Amino acid sequence: MTQNCRTAYKAMLKLNFQEAQIHLDKEKNVNPDNHAVIYIENYIDFLKAFISEDQTDFAILKKNTDDRITLIADLENTSPWKRIAKAEMLLQLALVKLKWKEYLTSGYLLRKAYKLMEENDHQFQSFAPNLKSMGFFHSVIGAVPENYVWLANLAGMKGTIKQGSEELNKIVSATELDPNLSFMKDECYFIKIFVAMHFEKKHDDALQLLEKMKGNNPSPGPLHIFIEANTLMIAGKNDQSLQVLKSFSPEKNQYPLHYLNYLKGIIKLNQLDLDARTDFNKYISEFKGTGFIKSAIHKNAWISFLRGDTVGYYKNLKLVLKSGADFTDEDKQAKKDAENKELPNLILLRARLYFDGGDYTAALAELANKPPAMFPRLKDQLEFTYRLARIFDKKGLLEKAIVYYTKTYENGQNQTWYFAANSALLNGMLYEQLQKNSDAIMWYKKCLALRNHEYQNSIDQKAEAGLNRLNNK
Repeated sequence: MTQNCRTAYKAMLKLNFQEAQIHLDKEKNVNPDNHAVIYIENYIDFLKAFISEDQTDFAILKKNTDDRITLIADLENTSPWKRIAKAEMLLQLALVKLKWKEYLTSGYLLRKAYKLMEENDHQFQSFAPNLKSMGFFHSVIGAVPENYVWLANLAGMKGTIKQGSEELNKIVSATELDPNLSFMKDECYFIKIFVAMHFEKKHDDALQLLEKMKGNNPSPGPLHIFIEANTLMIAGKNDQSLQVLKSFSPEKNQYPLHYLNYLKGIIKLNQLDLDARTDFNKYISEFKGTGFIKSAIHKNAWISFLRGDTVGYYKNLKLVLKSGADFTDEDKQAKKDAENKELPNLILLRARLYFDGGDYTAALAELANKPPAMFPRLKDQLEFTYRLARIFDKKGLLEKAIVYYTKTYENGQNQTWYFAANSALLNGMLYEQLQKNSDAIMWYKKCLALRNHEYQNSIDQKAEAGLNRLNNK
């Protein structure tokens, strides 16, 4: 990893692919046998294919990955980078294949990548970059939903969130202390923030790391903006998150991350700013892939409904069924709502959006003193108690929250809506927070016992992560 390669690596992480290629071409002229060049070029192809969801980019990645792995395989085994490069190329291809629903070959590549990383870790135990990929793998394996654990075990892949987190802490420290590894610093921050936020549920730790990453990057790229805005949004800091997105102006040659428009629309809508439609329309028109397209159109339907335009609402629902794909949970939910063709309950929708925007007082005001007659459908009754539980949870009224989560679970456990499953999950998190671990474990298991409900994979993953945290303390 010469200076040219390090500079190219940093430019690549900012999605400045043209600038990265200039430095890689310089390295080819100076040192034509340095295979770090093809390792970085493959990373660029991966980012393009993953972000664009374009079939041509996917085909290029598949072909180039095979060719490059063949070249790297000819190298001597004395370099600690050899297996890491091969493993990460396989991991990258597997992640894109997952997006294209090529599950069988993706699983095979993930196992192959994991085994290469394990071999490298055994042979070069003091090689810090091992920790980046192993930490990521172990964290993800630790959060695998219970019904898929056997698959991971069958593939010989084992790990816990705690193990992965500790490994990521070590590589973050190594990149901060060793100038030769500083080119990986932002990438390691990114992975660790993601794990802290989504698997460990340590929001304060994630926010502290975010400040470090910002300090390391006076001119952040699109990926930095994504992790910053997303982390702030999940932490309930919606105003700050929106400001981050509004203040970002991509450089001329940066690869576009259209998802930022979708994210901006979500945050605006959560503040009941109906101008969010501008951002959703921009995402729908400019992004040529399929991810979150159904969801964006679904949010446009909500905006029509909030404006009193039921014709526009149903028009958008028809578009949901014709557009995009249903790979993500958000897109699956959009498709389901479009197929059901039901009008949402206006009170519950407004309460939900206020809640998601972090305005818990306004959310509670929407629900306070509302008579049962305003919620005639079972779905609305379940959502009513669920929304109250969520608000009390965020307001720190934990006993009230547990009462309403429990009520939602008991009344909705035989339904396919997500309210009961997520109530069980959140009860588990509250009991974990109260250090009542046996109760937390009981609720996480109740959550995992519910099948065929909305958001199944993401809710199961969070419940499994909770069990993993408690069983490894």
